[in-house]
Amino acid sequence: MVETGKIFHVRCVDNTLQRDKLSVGHVYEVTKDLPRDGYYELGGLGRFSRARFEIVHPTSANDDIRARQVYRSSR
Repeated sequence: MVETGKIFHVRCVDNTLQRDKLSVGHVYEVTKDLPRDGYYELGGLGRFSRARFEIVHPTSANDDIRARQVYRSSR
């Protein structure tokens, strides 16, 4: 379960009929969770069924910070 109002990340596990928008294995940022309707709203892409994704949990806050630093330094 994800805390209400938090932005989190999900990994696509099924892109059937959405190949032009989603890529299997790609991680997306969820800007709005709509559990009653069964959808995630992905930043800039629209709404997609929750069944297409698995939640990505960082192993720790430090790992998340390190990943951002590596990404920035590789630019």
